Amino acid sequence: MAETETGAGKGRRKALWAAVAVVAIAAAGVVGGKFMLERTVDKFIAERGGKAGSVEADFLGRIHLRDVTLPFANGARVQVAAIDGRPKIFFLSGKLDVKGLELDIAAGKFSVPHAILEEPDFFAGALSKAGDQGELTTLKRIERFAAKRISAPEATISQDVAGTEQKTVYKDLALEDIAAGRVARYSASGASFAFAMDVPDGEGATKREQMNGSIGAVAGENFDAAYMVRIYTEKAGPDDKEPKPLYGPMSAKNLSFSDGEAQFGYDEVRSKGFSARMPAEPLLETLKKLQGVTDPETLPPAERQAFFKRILSVVDMIGSGDIELLGLKMEVPDKSSEEEGKTIKLAVDKMAMQLNGRSFDGALHGLSAGEGADYVKLAEASIKGFSWAPTMDALTKLAGLKEEEFETFPFTTLMPEFGTIRIAGLDVDMPGSAPTSVTDSETGEDDQSATESEADPSVSAEPAPDEATDGDASSEAEVPGDAQDDPMAEAPAEQAAVPSVPERVRFTLDNYELALTKLHNGIPTDVRVSYRDLSVPIPADTQEEGFATLRKLGFDKLVFSSNVELTWDEPNENLVIKDISLSGKDMGSFSFSGLMGGASKDFFSGDMTAAQVALFGLTAREATLKLEDKGIVAKGIKLYAEDNHMTEDSVRGLLVLMTSAGVQHFAATQPKLQDVASAFTQFISKPGAFTLKVKAKDEAGIGALELMGAAENPALLLDKVDLEAASQ
Repeated sequence: MAETETGAGKGRRKALWAAVAVVAIAAAGVVGGKFMLERTVDKFIAERGGKAGSVEADFLGRIHLRDVTLPFANGARVQVAAIDGRPKIFFLSGKLDVKGLELDIAAGKFSVPHAILEEPDFFAGALSKAGDQGELTTLKRIERFAAKRISAPEATISQDVAGTEQKTVYKDLALEDIAAGRVARYSASGASFAFAMDVPDGEGATKREQMNGSIGAVAGENFDAAYMVRIYTEKAGPDDKEPKPLYGPMSAKNLSFSDGEAQFGYDEVRSKGFSARMPAEPLLETLKKLQGVTDPETLPPAERQAFFKRILSVVDMIGSGDIELLGLKMEVPDKSSEEEGKTIKLAVDKMAMQLNGRSFDGALHGLSAGEGADYVKLAEASIKGFSWAPTMDALTKLAGLKEEEFETFPFTTLMPEFGTIRIAGLDVDMPGSAPTSVTDSETGEDDQSATESEADPSVSAEPAPDEATDGDASSEAEVPGDAQDDPMAEAPAEQAAVPSVPERVRFTLDNYELALTKLHNGIPTDVRVSYRDLSVPIPADTQEEGFATLRKLGFDKLVFSSNVELTWDEPNENLVIKDISLSGKDMGSFSFSGLMGGASKDFFSGDMTAAQVALFGLTAREATLKLEDKGIVAKGIKLYAEDNHMTEDSVRGLLVLMTSAGVQHFAATQPKLQDVASAFTQFISKPGAFTLKVKAKDEAGIGALELMGAAENPALLLDKVDLEAASQ
């Protein structure tokens, strides 16, 4: 037992010493690891030209850095007051607590009082490529940084570009899945911003305007920070021919803006994404050069052309993108009103814009503006196919011209292609022009008469029956006798009734379209202008004879529609008049179409002299005229019958008789018009539709000089055309 106990004791002592040895070795390893980690971090900072006030590592592998500065190759730098945490080691995830981060780069300043970096990987990423650590640019550092998540209670971005100062403060900022300079997701609970810029004051100088605002929740995806830095600091390379995505879907809610007078805001601003091209020179350089030019007109032609090319190069950076603005609300002081504090309110349900290079599409939905009973409402407005490509090309050419070459430049080429503009659901009720006022002389006379009446009661507005009427006699002498006897003679202006309130402008419009496309030297060769259901109410108390007659005809409003559609057939040098028409609801319609030859390129040359000469080359080849009755004839017959105590049948018979007699008398002298006269008489007797087609016998058409020669006697053209008339 003694030997056994002695052996057991020796075993326990060996185990104890072994444990002590393991602890000692582990402690030595930790101390060595701590030392190596401090050396590694210190070396990492020093190799990049940076410095740190202190570098420490604890026994748990946590590092503690104070007053860290890292310069970039292009002169920018990042400063950090404190970094505490652990980098990623083997299976242990890293986490850093950063305080007092200040990033100063060419694109602006980025300041973060406090941030947490989860699983950061900028050390390993940077060390993986040795040999160029001292020359790492801002772009390379951004591309080599990676992290699972970065969160900050507050972050500030300040920019001063081309004289425009902007400062944005984000709250509860979060960036997730950061790698290769891209942020997969980002969000913020809100933001506030302020920017100032110089704007023209209308008197040749500029004034500083300040705008403040706030933003609610912000969220987005796929933001390429590295590509944005490239756009600002680098020029396009051989692989940068096509636009690249800059950011993906994003949304910002509850935006509010104010400049001290006007206030406006949006419920939400959102986008599906935006792409951009790399510029030919760094964007920052371009903006600085543009800012350095105060008066482009004083530049020599070559420098002026370079100046405008820089402006156009900024526009050409646009790839494709879209933006939607929802729930716009605006209040603007009404400076034209004498009432203090009166504002004009504007609201828009939705605005949407799409950009694709040099083309643009836009739409607006649900606009309402006004104050009190005055309003303008619009259901929809849109523009589709707008392109500033022709304008940009022409500006480039114009900028390089000498002053003496301006006179021959075709300025029409500066016009953009407008595409199609559409308006729908317009409703307007606004004050019209001021009422006709009494003249100053009349006012003076009235005031004087009133004063005399008050001063002397014997003075009366009406003469006594036995009083001499010298004034009346003189008045009668001045007015011709036939005018006195004529009940239709106009009363003196002094006796005319003056409206006491201003008339109002009231109308509605169902649809309006303007299409100007297929430019040739800046002149649209395909034109369409149309509107449908333009409705204007007729006041029940109207004093205008024309409107009063329309009220008698049964119209409480006028509803018109119109269409004009022209196109140039370039291969055949024809000007095609597709349609020129006007129609009134419950009235009738008029339409015209035709074909004109001789429409050469000179007509669209942009040269006024050449265009005027080309006008004489136009020929009339064919034309079609159509009249349609949709109730106006019946209404007119009914009114005439009521006013003249006749039956409608008798009025209709009288109208047919008079029309037939007149037309047949005219046709008797021109036998070729007999068929036309018969068709028109039938149209009057049974109103429906009347169609007249005229076609030149000569395929080339009738020349402008021939048409001018027949202006006084159109019958001269009858031998040169074929006529076809019909009535349905």
